[in-house]
Amino acid sequence: MKKLLLCFLALLLSVGAAFAQRGLNSNAIFRGRVIPSDRMVKTEVRGSSMTTYKLDFYRSVRFQVDGKTALEVAALVKADAEAAVSAETEMTGDLLTYALVQPAQRGKVHRYLCYQARPEGPAWIITILYLEGSATLEDLRSMFDKQ
Repeated sequence: MKKLLLCFLALLLSVGAAFAQRGLNSNAIFRGRVIPSDRMVKTEVRGSSMTTYKLDFYRSVRFQVDGKTALEVAALVKADAEAAVSAETEMTGDLLTYALVQPAQRGKVHRYLCYQARPEGPAWIITILYLEGSATLEDLRSMFDKQ
């Protein structure tokens, strides 16, 4: 019975996580529709360990792609930035290399999308974070400055 209950709770948490980025174009990236999931390093954290950072949910993906796919990924993030409450972006040529995007809040929950692309030979290493919680943009900047 305990195993059944644990399986059910794990299923509920994974379904909730699947909808965390709902409404964002970049959700396609997190769901493996642009880059196959087996080519991504994924991290997902929720719960009391995030309280220190005023966050409820943290999800990240990291992957390596060619220039064409990097442009496709960047276009999804740019679309989210254009629709956002607040966005900071940096370009290198035609490619988005940095973005800090604040989509509309969901109730009292702040949402953030952080994006970084850096060249490594002919390929690009892309890291994307999705964060939810009570942390403000200034809280995030303060955390990032300390690291």
